[in-house]
Amino acid sequence: MLQRIRQFFIAVVAKINDADRLFIKKHLIKSEQSLFFAMSIPEQRHALNVTYTALKMAEVEKNINIDKLIKCTLLHDVGKKAGDISTTDKVITVLADRFLSNWAKRWGKLGRGDKVSNLRHAFYIYYHHAQYSAEKLIQIGDSEIAEIVGKHHEAPAANDAPELRLLRKADVLN
Repeated sequence: MLQRIRQFFIAVVAKINDADRLFIKKHLIKSEQSLFFAMSIPEQRHALNVTYTALKMAEVEKNINIDKLIKCTLLHDVGKKAGDISTTDKVITVLADRFLSNWAKRWGKLGRGDKVSNLRHAFYIYYHHAQYSAEKLIQIGDSEIAEIVGKHHEAPAANDAPELRLLRKADVLN
């Protein structure tokens, strides 16, 4: 739970600096950049932090495709576009997932409107963003990245790509 409190404070003060923007432009093509920059600033900061953490982990790993790792980590949450989940909604969603997970998964519903509808939408996106991220990546021709991103909240499997394993570890830490 302390990790979640840390994440909250990082989200509240999230910023993207010039070095981050250069990093993104160096590693993502225009269509990928469009997906990345469609996320909220806190989600962009999260993706960058996941990327930087995964790159540190990759220094001691073998058989890692660094370019693929960077794309996967930067794009793993593009299914959460700006406005889908406010910071407050995310706090509520994370708490509900922790204490009422089965109910929270059922309660989520796609579609925005009033405050309750927006919260239900946030719950839905929270649980389904990996699939949405994969769909968006497939639409721009990134099927290899989409395959990894679509699995980042699934249970680990023996045949998981090494980039997926690092994405999961770095995501949990950030």
